[in-house]
Amino acid sequence: MNLVSIFSKFGVAPGLVQDATLLLVIIFTSFVFSMLIGRYKLITILINIYVSLAVLAAVPAGYLTDYTYQLYFFFGLVIVLTLASKKLFEIYISGSGSGFLWRVFAMSFLEVVLFLSVALSIMPEKTALGYVSKISYGYLASPNAQFIWIIAPLIFILAIHKKMNR
Repeated sequence: MNLVSIFSKFGVAPGLVQDATLLLVIIFTSFVFSMLIGRYKLITILINIYVSLAVLAAVPAGYLTDYTYQLYFFFGLVIVLTLASKKLFEIYISGSGSGFLWRVFAMSFLEVVLFLSVALSIMPEKTALGYVSKISYGYLASPNAQFIWIIAPLIFILAIHKKMNR
């Protein structure tokens, strides 16, 4: 089923269909991610993403020559750190009720988008544009977007922490 061809018959631009599909995939993935990971691991995984990103940036230039190796290294390091850090980072999103579920979903959404931003920024632009539209690529992988997606989870954590401690 090709959504672009179906919606193009109704006059919807292909780029808009691609962007809307990407947004729906991100929202669905965020929901599944938050349900699988839970509040106890969300902050731990965020810290592991930052550590993996820092380690990837510190790898000497000749070791990871292809972007696929960089992607495997990054995601593999996140997984290894998450499995190894059971007691290292016991930080979680506390609370209960509807506000709690909103915080967990928002945090998982920010982490999924951060994962996607890192993956797209590692890939060559031509390859990444095979998966997302040029507009989505700009929102996710441009230097300004990378900066925003890296600090957005931290700002969110500070905001919910400040709100909960009032």
